[in-house]
Amino acid sequence: MLTFEQTQQDVAEVKKDLKELKTLLLNKAENKPEADTPIGIKEASKFIGKTVPTVYGYCQRNEIPYNKVGNKLLFFRSELIEFIKQGKVKTLKELQADADTYLANKNKGV
Repeated sequence: MLTFEQTQQDVAEVKKDLKELKTLLLNKAENKPEADTPIGIKEASKFIGKTVPTVYGYCQRNEIPYNKVGNKLLFFRSELIEFIKQGKVKTLKELQADADTYLANKNKGV
């Protein structure tokens, strides 16, 4: 059976954990708007590691997500992150798994 003192200690620990959790959630909430704040082409080019002319080329070919306000191109970090993820190169294990799945499906159809 729990003693009164043990219960008080448990409550104090739960309060401390809740305070830490609240702090983490508030920090995360404050950082989120940064990802949704539009950035210009210079900052976008630095963010993805490409030159400004290369980013203009991506926009011209509609290869990268962008927004246009007047003559100004604007980008969102969250969309740029997704753009970067689309270029992921598969590992040898992933390629082998894809090949195995393809061959297994092909053999079922024969």
